[in-house]
Amino acid sequence: MQSEELDLAIPDMDSQTAEEQVKKTLEALPGIEAMRLIQRGAFIRHRTGAITNNEICTAIRQLGLRASIFQDSSGRQGKSSQ
Repeated sequence: MQSEELDLAIPDMDSQTAEEQVKKTLEALPGIEAMRLIQRGAFIRHRTGAITNNEICTAIRQLGLRASIFQDSSGRQGKSSQ
């Protein structure tokens, strides 16, 4: 199955607690193959068709954090998902 890469800006992820919440949320989503959290962002690889970029952003927004797509595998940049 194919994978997609997703780079997210998460500007409100500014504490260890927020980072832990994001990590736990992403780990619970279907199709997430790998993730790397960075300061106020995340790099995510997920199975194509198992979950959409918008669903990933929505899961993070449900934590009360902003999330926007910085770049994805198709090379689009600056697409907001707020």
